Amino acid sequence: MSIENDPILGRFFNTPEKKAKWIVFIKIGYIVWILFMVLGLFSILLYYIFW
Repeated sequence: MSIENDPILGRFFNTPEKKAKWIVFIKIGYIVWILFMVLGLFSILLYYIFW
């Protein structure tokens, strides 16, 4: 079963253009998530070093 045939998600991924657009959004979101995680861990590290 592919995502294009899914009854709920199929309407968002039914054409190659829509699929490419969502993949770009997912990649940007993933990069932003990693940046927030790194910044959060770095701020916790700084908190424990300088407090």
